[in-house]
Amino acid sequence: MKKQWILTILVLCLSLFGAHLSLAQDLQKSSDDTLTRMLAEGWKIVNDGVLQRELVPGQVESFAFGVPGFTWKVKDLQKQLQKLQAEFRANPTSELRKAIANHRKAIANAKRALEIARSAEALGETDVLKESCAINFSYDASAGAKTNVQGVFASSSATFSANCGFTGQVYAYAFAKTTVNGGELTETVTDGPRSGANVSASAYASRNGGAPCESYAYGEMVSYGLNPSSWSKSASSTNNCPPPVNPPTVTVTSDNASVIDLYYTDCVYITWTTNISPGTPPYSTVMYWNNSSLGSRTSYSTWICNAQSTYNETITIRSDVTDSAGQTGSGSHTTTIRHHYYREADPCGRNGQICP
Repeated sequence: MKKQWILTILVLCLSLFGAHLSLAQDLQKSSDDTLTRMLAEGWKIVNDGVLQRELVPGQVESFAFGVPGFTWKVKDLQKQLQKLQAEFRANPTSELRKAIANHRKAIANAKRALEIARSAEALGETDVLKESCAINFSYDASAGAKTNVQGVFASSSATFSANCGFTGQVYAYAFAKTTVNGGELTETVTDGPRSGANVSASAYASRNGGAPCESYAYGEMVSYGLNPSSWSKSASSTNNCPPPVNPPTVTVTSDNASVIDLYYTDCVYITWTTNISPGTPPYSTVMYWNNSSLGSRTSYSTWICNAQSTYNETITIRSDVTDSAGQTGSGSHTTTIRHHYYREADPCGRNGQICP
C-alpha cells in the first residue's frame, strides 16, 4: 500500500467531516500526524482504503474511501447479505425478505460510489469542494442481552446533513434471534438506504427467549462527492442471553367482591384475570377451577346463579405460568358464593311470605 496515497485521501476526508471526529480538528498538522492520532485511538489499517477499530468486543467501526475502500465495502455488504439470505432460508419471514431487498439496494449504491471513486481517480481528482460547506453526520450500532428479561436486542442509526448541495446516504438495519420452546424466533428491521442533503435512518429489533440467541446491528453513512467515503459501525452478540434473576410473579384478580351473596333468582357475572411480572415473555398460562383445568388462557368469565338453597360455595381460580426461559410461577384467587333460600336479604321474606 502506498502510504502517501492513503494519507492524502485520509486528510481530505477528515477535513470534510472534521465536525464528527476529534482527530481532524487541527488540519494544519501533517498527514503523518493525522494517521498517528487515528492509530493512537485504536484505528488500524486493515486494507488499502480501509481503517477499522474495535470499540468494545463485537462492536467495530469502519472507515472506507477511494477505489480500494469501496471495493472492500461492496464485499463486506455482500457477506452481510449472505447471512440474511441464510436466515431467510431457515425462517422465511416478510421482514427478512424486505431486509434482503434493502440490503441489495445498499450494495448497488456502494457499487455506484465505487464507480464515482474510479472516475475521480482516472481524472486525478484530489480536491474536495472548494466552497464553504458545513456537514454533520453520525452513525451508531449496538447489540447485546436485555437486562430486564431474557432475550437480545439490536439497535442502529445514521444521520447526514449538509448545506451546500453535498449529498449523503444513510442505512440502518437490526436483527435479533432467540429460541423459545425449541423453535427460533427472529425480528429483522431495516431503514433505508436513503439519500439526500438531510436524511436519517434508525432500526431496532428485539426478541425475548433463551439460548441459542443472536443479535446484529449495522449503521452506515456514505458521503458522495469528488472522493466518496463511508463511515459505519457494526455490532454483534451471540449466545449472550442469560435468564433473569427472578422467575415470573403471578397474581389472579377478580372484577367482583371476594364474598358474594345471592338471593332467590340472583345471578352474578365474574371475570378472573391473570397478572404476570416480570419473567421472560412470551408466557404459557394454564388456569384451573378448584384444580380442574380450564385450559390455556389468561382470563376466565362465567355466570353464577343462586341455587335457591342455603349453602356456601368456594371457588379457587389458580394460574400456573411458565415463561420462555422455563421458569415457573403460580397465583390464585378465592371467591366465596353464599347461596340463600330466601327471596331477599331479610329472612322475613322466607318462602315469599309477606311479613306483618
